[in-house]
Amino acid sequence: MGRRKYRDERRHYKYVEAVVLDRVLDENTQSVLRMLPGQPLVTATSFSASVDWEDYTREMEQFVERTFDAWLFFENVGPRSVAFRIPGTALSAEAVAPYAHGNILEGLSVETRDDDLLLRLRMYAEDSELFNLHETGAGWLKDILPVRAELMSGTLDALELAPVVGTHWDEIERDVSAEYGLSKASRTLAAYLQVAPEELKRLAARRTQARQTELPPGWLSSCSDLEPVARWEFAAAEPPKSFQITLGRLPSGCEYGDWYVTATEPRGKDLAFRAEDDARKGYHDEALRLQRLNDPGRWRQLDQTG
Repeated sequence: MGRRKYRDERRHYKYVEAVVLDRVLDENTQSVLRMLPGQPLVTATSFSASVDWEDYTREMEQFVERTFDAWLFFENVGPRSVAFRIPGTALSAEAVAPYAHGNILEGLSVETRDDDLLLRLRMYAEDSELFNLHETGAGWLKDILPVRAELMSGTLDALELAPVVGTHWDEIERDVSAEYGLSKASRTLAAYLQVAPEELKRLAARRTQARQTELPPGWLSSCSDLEPVARWEFAAAEPPKSFQITLGRLPSGCEYGDWYVTATEPRGKDLAFRAEDDARKGYHDEALRLQRLNDPGRWRQLDQTG
């Protein structure tokens, strides 16, 4: 009963943090920002304030969204969001439309405004267990911000989080494990939006499957014009467990992709990839998988032709 009373009497506030990139705010804009409630901290490129709920207005929110390139809203009673303004020349609405999910309260919304694309990732939930009691919202945006550059480069992995925001209502560490295949910034975004670890694992498995194709048994041995690029040998402590693994290019126009990975280990998989980065990561992952089956031992590079 005492805990509920304390929760009900908590100060209800909304923390706002926003930045501009590759430009500065003019003096008039900075002056307007300094007059907003919440004792704002304003620089030529950033704004932050912790505003009591009764002082917060929709007009203030709209001003932030018109002014900045990335912003974060955090309510200490549960809801939170992150948004990015991206030039339409760098990322099209058509490219991100398949990722749109949810509604105005939760998920990913996509909006075009003038020549820009506005992407908002939201989570709406009640903090009934007081997980936000000592959280202010400060410091998250700096670590999440590189996601914007990833999106502009065409890496849209962060948008896959939209359907699974708010699936982990428990305390969560900001430093989410790299095993889920996301960048550090995207993992921080996942932590901020309270994505459950099991959902990150499921998304990682689906992403891996989409980026590689397991080739039909024996297909590589019948394929001519293979171009090896790198080849390593795992010299196991028990010689019969030693094996070699190769990364190479497939013939131009191959139906399965442009790159392949193959190993002499009987439990190895012949894999094909479209992109070089995916192929090199797949090469590394398959090597580690096979190493675990044959440890102890050590690696020796046989050759590298490209």
